[in-house]
Amino acid sequence: MKIKTAFVFVLLFVLSVGTVYAAPPGSSYSELVVQSGGKVKLDCTVIMPWDSSPANYQYPIIAWANGWDNQNGDTTAGYKPGLIEWALDGPYIVIAANSRSPKEVDLLNCLQWIVDQNTVNGGQFQGVVNTSSIGLAGHSQGGGVVIKAGNGEPNGFNITAVVAMNPYAANWNGADSQDGPVMIIGAGNDSVAPVETYAVPAWNKILDGGMGGVFTVLDGGTHNGDAWAPPGVDPTTTNFGNYQTITNLWWQKTLNKNASAGNSLKQILDQYPWDTQYDFTVDFQLP
Repeated sequence: MKIKTAFVFVLLFVLSVGTVYAAPPGSSYSELVVQSGGKVKLDCTVIMPWDSSPANYQYPIIAWANGWDNQNGDTTAGYKPGLIEWALDGPYIVIAANSRSPKEVDLLNCLQWIVDQNTVNGGQFQGVVNTSSIGLAGHSQGGGVVIKAGNGEPNGFNITAVVAMNPYAANWNGADSQDGPVMIIGAGNDSVAPVETYAVPAWNKILDGGMGGVFTVLDGGTHNGDAWAPPGVDPTTTNFGNYQTITNLWWQKTLNKNASAGNSLKQILDQYPWDTQYDFTVDFQLP
């Protein structure tokens, strides 16, 4: 396995015994690129909400799948500002599958890697990964991937929650087999993955699965304007735009069990420019 650091830093890990403390709010982060060409192919970017060593805390995980890119550049880099905000806001460990045409297996292989690191003796992630609090997220093709991977199979993960931005898929097999609630974010003026392409086939299957969720559409939004970048803007310099605050709150509610975040999220989604449907269950509520 070849591991490259995204920039030069030294990661130290000290295993502490006793009370697990809440991690302090993050203001700095570090990155790690994990690659392997073996039987299990890996090409993942890990964003860690610490610059030198983790706190005595178990960090939830968010696994990310890119949208399809017909170029050969670093697709993950265009999403990275939003992913970094997630990591620091949580704090969470974010692991992105770097594929420019992602499949469920790419995402789950990256997720498997970080989960496995939790038990690697002396490793930098030993004991600090909250393997029972896992989010999946993606945009466009990656949004379709995370909906179809929402039951964590065949790896046997228990997925806590899903965020699918402007999701695209040729079919929606498995959309009714979620482990937890799903938030679909669409855009009213999306011509690449129009809302109607998933409003019925994906959302209705999610409803049938009974785990609940949120389906919200940004009035006037476009396919790439928020999740990627507005026209003419370098995506490596901008976050998830209108999607950033609502996804921050979604993760706070679902991964961190922050009730006030659920209230704040519903207040936003009940107002213009959002048009929102909710599916609340016994186990999933926002307010």
